[in-house]
Amino acid sequence: MMNSEQYPEILSAQNVPYYEETQKRTFVQKMQKIRNTIYMLMAYACPNNKLRQWMHRRRGVHIGKNVYLGMFCFLDNLHPEYIYIEDNASVNAGTMILTHFNPMKRYAPIFQAQMAPVLIKEGAIVAVRCTIMPGVSIGKNAVVSAGSVVEKSVPDYTMVKGVPAKKVLEYRELMN
Repeated sequence: MMNSEQYPEILSAQNVPYYEETQKRTFVQKMQKIRNTIYMLMAYACPNNKLRQWMHRRRGVHIGKNVYLGMFCFLDNLHPEYIYIEDNASVNAGTMILTHFNPMKRYAPIFQAQMAPVLIKEGAIVAVRCTIMPGVSIGKNAVVSAGSVVEKSVPDYTMVKGVPAKKVLEYRELMN
């Protein structure tokens, strides 16, 4: 069983190098990126959920039990170890989960390069073609409607939808 108690001090947002600086990698870092890319591409179109999960776990994604990962999901390639998906969660086809943002250095006055974990809690549903931005937590049994872009954390037992995602329903009482 995987839940938030296993990682109580989940890493908070931190500054990362701008794009130009990330291109200076050691040989080991280059090999890790190649390995991650190969596993990600194989998992992307894999027709078997268990095999998709296995490939993403090999990349470093933390995946609980009884999780559904749809086909054509893009789970951050640079920092997959910052993605946490708890038990009984569902991430549906075409969803993109990002854990970092590193623009080119010329944008430094406007944007801060950063890296932050994404947590999808137990029983949450992320519908098709959603985008989950760095530092977002999707609450327990929360629902993210199709095509939504989630920039802020979603509370437990809440449905959000839209671009950017906004709360449309709280249903804690309906679930108990």
